[in-house]
Formats: sequence, C-alpha cells, structure tokens
Amino acid sequence: MGDTEENRLAEQTRARIDGTERIVRQIDTTKLARDQQETLMTIQSFVAKAKEALSTRDLQRAFNLADKARVLADELSRAVR
Repeated sequence: MGDTEENRLAEQTRARIDGTERIVRQIDTTKLARDQQETLMTIQSFVAKAKEALSTRDLQRAFNLADKARVLADELSRAVR
C-alpha cells in the first residue's frame, strides 16, 4: 500500500471514528435496554481498538473496527428513536 493510499485509509478511519462518537453522544444511555447497553459497550470497545490500531499504523484493522462500530452505532441510534 502506497503512502497516498495509507493516508486516505487513515483519514477514512478517523472520519468513521468521529462519526461513530458523534452518534453515540446523541443517544440517551439512560433509556437503553440491557441488550442495547451491551451493543453500546461493543461499539465503545471497537472504537478504542480502532484508535489503538490506527496509532500502530495497522490501518486495515483500524478501518474494519471503525466500520463495524459505525454500523452498530447507526443500528442502535435507529432502535432508540
């Protein structure tokens, strides 16, 4: 993977992480059912692992984790509306 491609993947990963964190901040966690709380914890775990992978330049892993977190956050956000 070239430098340009790595930079693009890193940017996409950061954007997914930022978007996921924005979605999670908008969720009223006091109204979550137990399974939804578990989903939230999974999202937070994926985000933390994505940030860790990003810091070690394991970009593909970081992107995959950030993407999974984003999908779960979108689903959780829709479920609690």
